[in-house]
Amino acid sequence: MAGMTHYDYLMPVLKEFRSYFGEDKFLFTYIAPKDRELFYTFLRNIYNSSVSHSLYLTLENPHTVRKLLSDMGLLEDTEMEIYIASNDLYSTRWFNETLKDFIRKKNLKFEY
Repeated sequence: MAGMTHYDYLMPVLKEFRSYFGEDKFLFTYIAPKDRELFYTFLRNIYNSSVSHSLYLTLENPHTVRKLLSDMGLLEDTEMEIYIASNDLYSTRWFNETLKDFIRKKNLKFEY
């Protein structure tokens, strides 16, 4: 696991960055696999198993995400990434990118 970014390491970063949003309900952050194939498998499983069919309602809850990752066998040995996305309850088009790309594009003073 050396050199990998795991879920428990990223949780404090995710919580700290959420303070940048303030009262903004249009964007949210979540943790998911960094590997592209695993990332899309993760999202597909959410669509197939979610009662709400809202990515926001599922992904904005870190405990739910942690359980989903664990159930998929991705929690222990999978490198994770923090993503930022638009709230699909308020937007018809879903915006999604890594937090690092978002920080760089917006020139924010936030490092991890």
